[in-house]
Amino acid sequence: MPDRGLRHLALKSRDLAATKRFYVDVLGLEIAFPHKGMLFLQTPDGGDILNFIETKRRFNPCAGGLHHFGFHVPASEWRKLLAKLRRAGAPIQGRRGRAAVYIEDPNGYTVELYRD
Repeated sequence: MPDRGLRHLALKSRDLAATKRFYVDVLGLEIAFPHKGMLFLQTPDGGDILNFIETKRRFNPCAGGLHHFGFHVPASEWRKLLAKLRRAGAPIQGRRGRAAVYIEDPNGYTVELYRD
């Protein structure tokens, strides 16, 4: 079946507003479509979707074996995004050379940002 592929990740969120600010205002994702109690975000080219599901219960963002997920950043936008992260107060928690950084989102998930 040639249409197979990962289309979205569904992740828990205790604060959809903070999640929206982080992913839309800082990382540049777009709202895919509205849905009550959920946040559907897509990458600017529309190929990938993150679905955040609101929960009131505490959860472990590493449960189930999730280590991190990553976003490709075009080289032309790399420095601008790093400056935006600094202004937003998003601490960089690790680096892989000069081509990748690791940050934590408002839910405790580790997000890798990398360029080629």
